[in-house]
Amino acid sequence: MTPPPASENVDTLSIIDFLALSGCELQANIAKRNTTMGRSASPSQQLIFDLEFIRLAPDCIEKLRAEDEGSIADQLTTVLTQREGGLVYTIAQAILGGEEWRAFWRAPESLGDYPTSTSGDSAQALWELSQRIKRFLESNWSPADEDLEPLLARLRIDAGGQLLGAAILQQQGLGQANHILATASAAGKYCSGERLSEAGTISKTIVAKYFAGDVQTWSSAVSQRHYEIQTPVAEIEQSLAEALTDPYIAWAETRDSHLDALFSAPRQHVSIVQSALDNC
Repeated sequence: MTPPPASENVDTLSIIDFLALSGCELQANIAKRNTTMGRSASPSQQLIFDLEFIRLAPDCIEKLRAEDEGSIADQLTTVLTQREGGLVYTIAQAILGGEEWRAFWRAPESLGDYPTSTSGDSAQALWELSQRIKRFLESNWSPADEDLEPLLARLRIDAGGQLLGAAILQQQGLGQANHILATASAAGKYCSGERLSEAGTISKTIVAKYFAGDVQTWSSAVSQRHYEIQTPVAEIEQSLAEALTDPYIAWAETRDSHLDALFSAPRQHVSIVQSALDNC
């Protein structure tokens, strides 16, 4: 998620060039970028600088050409082209490589009574972010869209980590139950002749009470949370696909494999239950 190297940079403008930008809103953008804080800004703040630069530069370039400042206009045009071309990488670095995204997917210490109680409602923030990213890449954003920090702050929770933890918990729990069922079935403990044994009857009662009741109710609520979160996450990652690094893609594939098990693990469990308890 590293932008391509630029051969020119607006920071190389001399003090005379900078003064020639008087009357351009872009001058303030360059001034902020060249402060000590601007040079050490976070990836998300650098993205905000670039978005503002891309939005303001065309008017400034037009003004400079009208004032016969073609050389400076050409420098700005070069930088503008580079920043527009690298925008998808800048966005990916700021969003998917940012602290907020890592915090969002961080594993929680405990799931508690998830999903009844969640770490805030980040689904709306994700959706808003996905739409802003689309507008950025379509060069169709407003100055208000550049105010990204409050939106990203809403992701500084472990909502994604909670979802992933719930998926892994269910996968492991049902995997253990499947092992017990398959082992007992292979040992002939569930059938007595052509009828269910006492162990089989007890096991069927447990399945009906806990799996068909508590587990599936919980799983359904987690699946709804999955839809709310993963739909905008998929849109964000699809929009930034060309900028994704191999390590990020590998991590996302592992994540998605666990999340897919939210749906496949219960189906597999039902199949094993039927095979073990309904074939006497």
